[in-house]
Amino acid sequence: MFSILVNALSCSNTAGGSCCSPANGLVLLVQQWYHGLGPEDSFTMHGLWPDTCAGGLTPEIGCDESRFYPNMDGILQRNQTLYENMVTYWPSFKGRSNYDEFWSHEWNKHGTCVTTLDPKCFSNFNDHDDVYDYFTTALQLHETYDLYTILSNADITPGGSYSLDQFESAIRSATGFMPKITCKGSTLNEIWLYFNVRNGNQYLPTDSTDHSTCSRIRNINYPVKGGQLPQA
Repeated sequence: MFSILVNALSCSNTAGGSCCSPANGLVLLVQQWYHGLGPEDSFTMHGLWPDTCAGGLTPEIGCDESRFYPNMDGILQRNQTLYENMVTYWPSFKGRSNYDEFWSHEWNKHGTCVTTLDPKCFSNFNDHDDVYDYFTTALQLHETYDLYTILSNADITPGGSYSLDQFESAIRSATGFMPKITCKGSTLNEIWLYFNVRNGNQYLPTDSTDHSTCSRIRNINYPVKGGQLPQA
């Protein structure tokens, strides 16, 4: 991929055109903690979601129906390393039989709204380079912002119960910015990290534009995962 404007920063007056930095330039890295899903020492991916700079959602149906590719599972299998990482760190809670549907949904709804991945933005576009770039970038961010390790370094470990302030403080201390923490009832569900993007591929953390949904009155249960889901 190439950029025609040096230091183009999304959601700023230097953003440039849609190939320089994402037009939907507030990007959310959403990681989940789900019982039985993925490695016991890692959050798994829910998605990499581009929002408008004002924090609005992109269209529910995605942004480019012409790139709703069939057989996403098969496309990703052509890149073996990427595919293995997808299976490990981006599985579906519905099991392996749902991987194609889950990954297709993430690409169709969110990936096609990343304007820097339009084929015209590549100097030498090959089939599905946009897909590989999207999922590779998301997994690289997942690795860079290793929430399990960030929390462990702050003595927040599975099997315990901690306040929302402790979760937010640990992540803010590690990244410099405020995350969004979500819960189901009193149990940790997801952690959202927010970014602006420089030159199409440099993700710079920024503060969440939304509040955490977990209670500030009672502690959050951070459960042990308890193994992996059986594969269908």
